[in-house]
Amino acid sequence: MTQDKSLIAARAAAAQYLRAQGYGADADYVEAGKSDETREVQIALALHKILYVAPTPPTKFKGRRLVGEEC
Repeated sequence: MTQDKSLIAARAAAAQYLRAQGYGADADYVEAGKSDETREVQIALALHKILYVAPTPPTKFKGRRLVGEEC
């Protein structure tokens, strides 16, 4: 599996959650990248994809911007 930024962030979030729940050994295992198929990592990865969407350009209609236009 590739080491993209979203997977690294998901591992860190899952490890933080596991440590807070008292599962230090599991958190170390997840943080090392040895268990990307655990539910905690998969949920964190799904949330990361939802929360960090690439920005899109504003919509235009007849040459004028409709989104984010200041008067």
